[in-house]
Amino acid sequence: MFRIGIELDFAGAYGRSVLRGVVRYAYTRSDWEFVLPPMYSLAQSKLGAERVDGIITMVHSVRTLQRYRRQGGPLVNVARTLSADQLERAGIPSVLPADVQVSEMIFDYLWERGFRAFAFCGHPTASWSRCREKGFREACRRREVYPMVAHSTEVIAENWIRELPKPCALMCANDRFAWNAIDTCRSCGIAVPEEVAVIGVDNDTFLTEMARPTLSSTELGGDRIGFEAARLLDLQLSGHAVPQTVTEIAPVGVITRHSTEVLSIEDSVVAEAVQFIRQNASRAISVEDVLRAVAMSRRNLERRFRRAMRRSLLEEIRRVHIDRSAKLLRDTELPIPQIALQSGYASHVRFSTVFRQEMETTPTNYRRKFRTRPL
Repeated sequence: MFRIGIELDFAGAYGRSVLRGVVRYAYTRSDWEFVLPPMYSLAQSKLGAERVDGIITMVHSVRTLQRYRRQGGPLVNVARTLSADQLERAGIPSVLPADVQVSEMIFDYLWERGFRAFAFCGHPTASWSRCREKGFREACRRREVYPMVAHSTEVIAENWIRELPKPCALMCANDRFAWNAIDTCRSCGIAVPEEVAVIGVDNDTFLTEMARPTLSSTELGGDRIGFEAARLLDLQLSGHAVPQTVTEIAPVGVITRHSTEVLSIEDSVVAEAVQFIRQNASRAISVEDVLRAVAMSRRNLERRFRRAMRRSLLEEIRRVHIDRSAKLLRDTELPIPQIALQSGYASHVRFSTVFRQEMETTPTNYRRKFRTRPL
């Protein structure tokens, strides 16, 4: 029987979701049992007094890493607290969120909602926050826009919030920063999302559902990170070599709630067309349906739509249908033919063809890879 030490921060959604993935991997084994640090003592009392064969942990400091080395045995890290250089020098297997890709996904989501003014708020030194800031800055730069950036360890300054251009889309490094941003907006009398749309990272449902308005966030796929971390640990326990580098796992997607449920499109006719398409994501609609809804000629609407959204009406219809189908694949047990019908496709064969063209994988493989599962 292998004794697997678990040192994760269960106070946040990320640590809990990583644990779900570890447990899911353990279902494939009959010879794993888990060892946890004493309750309420995660930061002080460690697993050194316990005999463990391997550890899945969040390495938060060089001192912690030195203790692991003295203890011996394989381990896998699932935290980006140390910098990339520190992790590289440490030479330990790490499985982490693809934080730059997280920010790129958020920027694309906000851009598609029509925002052209952006801001970022995060921790001044934490590596995970700095990576997300870097990704957001780079995504903005590619569109030739430049975000206002603030750093904080506690509250977000009211003066900075007041100085943001309105309307503005604000990415926060995690859901706690986003919660603070909404609080600061409320104190300043700034409407969320009408003036400042706020989005976080982690999809911590305790925070996102308690926030007012409810908070849009990004699902990191911690369960897939935990599963991969457990797989790498298992390989080491079996005597196999594994890369002493960082493996990055792509985020699952953005979860829309009220804090970004707004369109920031200057052209009111285009905004009306986009709203109609999104409201009808569950049924088959055509460009002609959109034209009837906004009462405009096809030529004029296509021209204005492409100028505002950088894509055609048909491309937007297809994108919205695919987004809905991807969410249903991730979050429900519905069979694929039913998902096709609820995403505007009359045939699951046609749906599968379009899905593969857009997502570069089949609906079945997408579900297998990104399915969200409870513990």
